[in-house]
Amino acid sequence: MSADPVGSDLKVFPSRLSSVSSENDVMPKHVILAKSELNKTLDAETRKNFGTVLMLVLKWDLEPNLDESSLGFLKACDQLIVENLEISEDFEELKRRVEEDHEDIPELIGAIKNNDFVKKNGTISLLGSFLLTVLEEGAYDSRHRVLLRHTGALLGVKWNDFEDIEDTLVYSLMNQDYVETEAAKATRERNSKMKKFKRYAMIGVAGGVGGVLIGLTGGLAAPFVAGAASVVVGTGAVAGLATTTGAAIMGSVFGAAGAGLAGYKMKKRVGAIDEFVVESLTEDRSLHCVLCVSGWIDEQDGENAFKVQWRHLMMSKEQYTLRYESKYLMELGKAIDYLMSFAISYAIQHTLMETALAGLVTAIAWPLVLVSTASVIDNPWNVCVSRAAEVGEQLADVLLTRAHGKRPITLIGFSLGARVIYHCLLAMSKREDSKGIIEDVILLGAPVSASTKQWKQLCTVVGGRVVNGYCTTDWLLRFLYRTMSVQFTIAGTGPVAVKEERKIVNVNLSHIIKGHMDYSKKLTEVLEAVGVRVSEYSKESKENLEQYFDQRDGAGLDEKQKKMANEMVTCSIENGREVARNMEGKVVFRQEPENGNEGKKVPGINGKTNGIQEFFSDK
Repeated sequence: MSADPVGSDLKVFPSRLSSVSSENDVMPKHVILAKSELNKTLDAETRKNFGTVLMLVLKWDLEPNLDESSLGFLKACDQLIVENLEISEDFEELKRRVEEDHEDIPELIGAIKNNDFVKKNGTISLLGSFLLTVLEEGAYDSRHRVLLRHTGALLGVKWNDFEDIEDTLVYSLMNQDYVETEAAKATRERNSKMKKFKRYAMIGVAGGVGGVLIGLTGGLAAPFVAGAASVVVGTGAVAGLATTTGAAIMGSVFGAAGAGLAGYKMKKRVGAIDEFVVESLTEDRSLHCVLCVSGWIDEQDGENAFKVQWRHLMMSKEQYTLRYESKYLMELGKAIDYLMSFAISYAIQHTLMETALAGLVTAIAWPLVLVSTASVIDNPWNVCVSRAAEVGEQLADVLLTRAHGKRPITLIGFSLGARVIYHCLLAMSKREDSKGIIEDVILLGAPVSASTKQWKQLCTVVGGRVVNGYCTTDWLLRFLYRTMSVQFTIAGTGPVAVKEERKIVNVNLSHIIKGHMDYSKKLTEVLEAVGVRVSEYSKESKENLEQYFDQRDGAGLDEKQKKMANEMVTCSIENGREVARNMEGKVVFRQEPENGNEGKKVPGINGKTNGIQEFFSDK
């Protein structure tokens, strides 16, 4: 066994102080060694055991859906593992052991942890060194990160600690003085001089000043704060990063401009899409980024409408939100508020929750008062549903260009935002070179089909988990699809069942979500429930939906409307129009054609009429 490598030849980067720590806290040190240092330190048996664990986990991650692309990644990653650990001569033996799948994992892990270096520095140091090897290849595939996460779980590594190592390597990449010969420097300056101003303009528009500095200096000027735990980096690793190789990694992993997705806009109008802009939620950089997609917005939030809902999210140091079709999403938000405050009382709310549950197995009977005001929300909803699909396809194009670099990205969306992501994944699944980009996907209250075929298809482009957060009592989502067949299952109202697809994780949020509006009102609580890291949040963020409706109990309902609230009807499409029948089968409501009676204007929805027979007129 070689001597302990932790000494004067290692560099300790500044530590990031967590919200619960002080400057005097004693931070643990995690060691990152270059492969040459690591292989001198670890004995051959420990390296073989670690390589076997990595190869086994990789196999489990990629099976049973091993298509041509995944098989190619498997072979390349296996080769990287054995070369990194210098166990190439044992490759065939390891492959046989992995294929037979008879390995005793606890025994392998026990042997790894019994190594003197691992005893002192922890198994996390092995993961950090392998991460360094991956980055030196110039691409951080989402499947690499999933492999490291799952292997770390087996080895007892806290994921937060591993993310600190990622942060420290980013800090190193962005702050090292890359070594460059005078001749190379002169050539580079000569070739880039004429392009400099053009590049400045291009990056400036896309990423702002931060993006410009990163793009023009190879990352040297980018501000960054190191990890919460001190990370010790071996001289071999430092030497590897402090070269033009480090600059190449920077450009490849983080994208040519280094500004990530910040400031991305459509170059030209695509289809019916009016607005598509990526905005930053945070200012730092990370080896893993997150993109959030809202389902609707509130005009009271102004310019921050697409940001305020995600204010407590802490999944990455680099987080973005998608600003899209704000005009239509604002109209939808108004329509939802109007419907809730005008037609729904506290008593009806509880009835509707029970009604939604019943809809799992039978046709739903709705209050006539709700059906009669349906077009208030139907019209803006249908517009947004259509546009969400197009926005999703545009998002797929953006991600496939790897505008964010060759690193993993996680997508999170609620309501129509989840629909955007759903169509993004479906579009990506039909394109080449679409794997290795998406790490995790979190869909909350998704207004999409729970079709086994489509969910299995979208899983092919996701390296990690696909979370389906649903609420069985989400009556509004069921109401919006009220004329669909009972056999049509909405993902946001129940679990998605796909056999042999381990990536899908169904999470019942009914204990938090009582109605569809809660996905916005209680978003922080919901994110926490599905395992996403969030910051501390105020009592207002935990607003109880029952209290919200209690304040409006019966508000806006006259005697005629209250009577209609108690009359239950079923809905169907007849001759192209929606028809509502009471429990005796009598038609009590028929949707008017578009050129029918004008009806009463609905306040707050651009002054447009509701386009249906007016049930609340004084006539």
